[in-house]
Amino acid sequence: MPTYRFREIKHQASKNLPCPVCGKKLRRQRTFGQTLNPFNKNADGQVKTELEIVRELNATAAEWEQQPEPHPNCQQQAAS
Repeated sequence: MPTYRFREIKHQASKNLPCPVCGKKLRRQRTFGQTLNPFNKNADGQVKTELEIVRELNATAAEWEQQPEPHPNCQQQAAS
């Protein structure tokens, strides 16, 4: 059986926000990705185009950048 490799479309995002607990600056970086393949479809059942995937990744990254994230030490203290 053949192996198929689909092209992955990636978007790298970073955020610089203050920690909501201690107020220190926090820098995080994350890569978002989807593959361009016949199984990656829209809500209406059509295969997503590269432009649609890029727009979706940009929207997901923008949403992630706005979410506050505490330092690991602050997160442990808040959970205790």
